[in-house]
Amino acid sequence: MGWLDNRTALVTGGSRGIGAAIVRRLAGEGAHVVFSWRAAQGEADALVAEIADAGGRAVAVRADVSTPDGIATMFAACDAAFGGADKGARSLDILVNNAGVGSEGQDASLKAGSAELFDRMMAVNARGPYLVTQAALDRLRDGGRIINIGSISGKVAQPFAAGYAMSKRALQSLTFSTAVDVAKRGITCNLVAPGAVDTDFIAALRARKGFDENTARMTPMGRMGRPDDIAGAVMMLCRDEAGWVTGNVIEAAGGVAL
Repeated sequence: MGWLDNRTALVTGGSRGIGAAIVRRLAGEGAHVVFSWRAAQGEADALVAEIADAGGRAVAVRADVSTPDGIATMFAACDAAFGGADKGARSLDILVNNAGVGSEGQDASLKAGSAELFDRMMAVNARGPYLVTQAALDRLRDGGRIINIGSISGKVAQPFAAGYAMSKRALQSLTFSTAVDVAKRGITCNLVAPGAVDTDFIAALRARKGFDENTARMTPMGRMGRPDDIAGAVMMLCRDEAGWVTGNVIEAAGGVAL
């Protein structure tokens, strides 16, 4: 028995990295999880099988959450798994907006970042969570949870990744507005802002000589983050005891001074 038995969760971008860690933790506590993936089918299929072997329940759906069609496809899978919103059924307990894109190996600096890369980051990192949250509102049960995965980049000056930082700042704003909108239903909305985490997401940065060592040296806890560190913060916000915590940015960055 887990403390999330009989609850349902949707995680965007859940096939690998931080998203996969969140899916594992939710399913491990008994939640029935639907998660989206865009390109990593092998990882998505393996994660579903892993969770099933452990006695959990997970459904993977291919969907680009930067597009209305992709979001519609994802929620169709949720409705099939949890119950149809068109029947007035509120069947979702937890929404985690995790899907995101970074520089994707390109120069994302203020001086050289392309319009196409900027548009892609804003579409996935800001527009996507806005539209996903909008679609989830009528499906969320009272007392539910909305958790956005942002970045400490949304708080600091980052001329080497100005567009990315802008998109994560926008996600903070969405968090605050959503928290007020859903508060009377007992739904909380918070943002978890990771520091540098050991995933493929920052592969381009980690390829720079000394990046890992410098990051560890600047972090009071003396290491980079791990996906489970961020999943742990998400799980903390999912607990019943966190029902009075809303509209906050929770920095999961090992004590990095900002």
